[in-house]
Amino acid sequence: MIDSISKYGAGGSLAGYLFQCRLALLRGLELAKRNPASVISIEKFDDISFETDDLARCLIQAKHHIAAKSVDNKSVDVWKTLGIWMESFSAGVFQAEKTTFFLITTATAVAGSALAKLREGVSQQDRKEALDLLRQAAEESDNKMTAAARKKFLSLTDDEARLLLSRTTVYDNHPNLTDVTSDIEAELVLVAPGKTDLAAQYLEGWWLNVVGRQLIAEQSSTIPVQHIITKANEIGHTLKKDALPLDDPAALEVKEYSDGDEKRIFVRQLRAIQIADRHIESAVYDYYRAYAQRSKWARENLILENELGDYDRKLEDSWQRKLDGECIASEPQSALVPYDWPVN
Repeated sequence: MIDSISKYGAGGSLAGYLFQCRLALLRGLELAKRNPASVISIEKFDDISFETDDLARCLIQAKHHIAAKSVDNKSVDVWKTLGIWMESFSAGVFQAEKTTFFLITTATAVAGSALAKLREGVSQQDRKEALDLLRQAAEESDNKMTAAARKKFLSLTDDEARLLLSRTTVYDNHPNLTDVTSDIEAELVLVAPGKTDLAAQYLEGWWLNVVGRQLIAEQSSTIPVQHIITKANEIGHTLKKDALPLDDPAALEVKEYSDGDEKRIFVRQLRAIQIADRHIESAVYDYYRAYAQRSKWARENLILENELGDYDRKLEDSWQRKLDGECIASEPQSALVPYDWPVN
């Protein structure tokens, strides 16, 4: 039973998709510092792709593995990645000379392998050796899963193969699904100092919703990087010392009005002054929303127990002052007694 669950379970695939989304968010935060006019696509040209205003593109293949793993010149991950890039290149989707290719994987490249020779900062000699190693592997491997990609690679001219690898960078041993969150938090340290973990949670919640809409084409197929920065700053503002974040009511699972709420004192008071049903139902909804939001603040330690009393007193005082102001404004002028100023 355990073996069958392991064989058919979707945990690895789900972790891979979540890793892809988090990685896109992280790279978007990083790119915003250099080129805020860029846009992001998920599952359009590649797992993740970035486009700039001059149409230059950055294509990212993201490979996530739950368990520790190493990759060599014959690994499926390597040839699946190259196969996708070569197919897009042949179809004229992009120009290789204006595109950078990144393979980001949680696996570790075997020492001396082609992937190890394509890491950031390597020499031209390393890239030449990587080409030789990949051609050798393409000829020697008999893996049916990689046959088409290997055949395609061997059909490339020397110039085409060199161009592809000259534009390719491998980031192996990358932080996994859980650890990449720490990198996102590090990018938010100036936005929400002292609360980067909470800022990352709110930003990721917004981000997954945006990506979901993009994937089902409810919106444009691209997401401006500037939107990430705008949202991050908005979240940071709500997390300042004197501010508290307001959550989406749907996320709070706010309770709707029911007949049982008629017993509540404020509902009976509203009934007494003949407020319309829709306004009473809205008031009940606001009551439950405020209760749910306050509970969430307490759970996340955004407001301490001893601060709740102060918060309630300030809230009551503010509403009392507003009520007094409304009462004064509604009084007829004739009811106001003039003040007799003393005569010198």
